[in-house]
Amino acid sequence: MKINPAPLHLAQTVITGLVVAFSVAILGTAAHTLDVFNKQQTSNPWWLPLWPQHFDVHGTNALIASATVTLALSGVFLVMSLIPQVNLANKHTLRALLALGSAGPSSLLTVVTVIYVHILNAKSELDTIQTWTCKYKNSAPMQQDMALASNMGNGNFTSLCHQSKFALYGTLVVFVLLCASMGLSVVGWMADKWTERQERKELEMQQS
Repeated sequence: MKINPAPLHLAQTVITGLVVAFSVAILGTAAHTLDVFNKQQTSNPWWLPLWPQHFDVHGTNALIASATVTLALSGVFLVMSLIPQVNLANKHTLRALLALGSAGPSSLLTVVTVIYVHILNAKSELDTIQTWTCKYKNSAPMQQDMALASNMGNGNFTSLCHQSKFALYGTLVVFVLLCASMGLSVVGWMADKWTERQERKELEMQQS
């Protein structure tokens, strides 16, 4: 029975590309929400300037760090997979090790990050950027706030809420994609070895 491992390698490359794309999007949205918070927290009354300790941004920082590491590791593997000079397609064990070496740590980091952020979001005594913006995105401004500048209200809370949720659940999607990539790494390596073994047997039969 002949097995063609090429579709497996292609699927893994596509998945890695999706991981890179999601990581870029997560990094952008999480960094944007944190930037808005840092710029407005001390002046926007909707961010409680007198109580900065009410907000916990460790989860957002964790999402940024997770996306950065995942982007770097997956990006390296993707680039090496696409460079003809490296020729990973014919270096089966090296390809599998690189794939597992990039997806393994990233998957562990992403799942820990998702759990950590969920724990922070569930805390009742503190708010995260996500819980605060989602809680007050539809609240009407008070009468004395009507004359404030546009960046001094809660007008962007809906967008920040959606971006925060995307960063969190996007990280969960990345974890699933990384697990799929690791599975394809193992299956692809086994298919490569099987094909290599079959070709060697056929060559031996022809020589005999």
